[in-house]
Amino acid sequence: MVKRVSLRRFVAAGAFLGVLVPTAVLVRTLLLGRLFGSPLEFLLYPGSIFLFNASRHSSLYGLTIFGLSLMGTVALYAFAAMILFGIFRGIVGAWRIVRRR
Repeated sequence: MVKRVSLRRFVAAGAFLGVLVPTAVLVRTLLLGRLFGSPLEFLLYPGSIFLFNASRHSSLYGLTIFGLSLMGTVALYAFAAMILFGIFRGIVGAWRIVRRR
């Protein structure tokens, strides 16, 4: 029996990955001592573009920008999860129609 998958679970998983993946990318960058900025890192953490301001600001400003970039990334991951859910449901629905014939 196939268990029904809900949109809420997909979005929750996307939001969780939206927090986990950028944190893992930043921790890996700090631990390895490499520069941040490969194309894969920009793809996984698109909100990181806000962190590249070279002018001097307070640490509160830096934390605020980091929080906003993380929220933007979580929103993008959740939106991608909604799109993938729609694609998944469409494929499963089409497969069920084809299988009945």
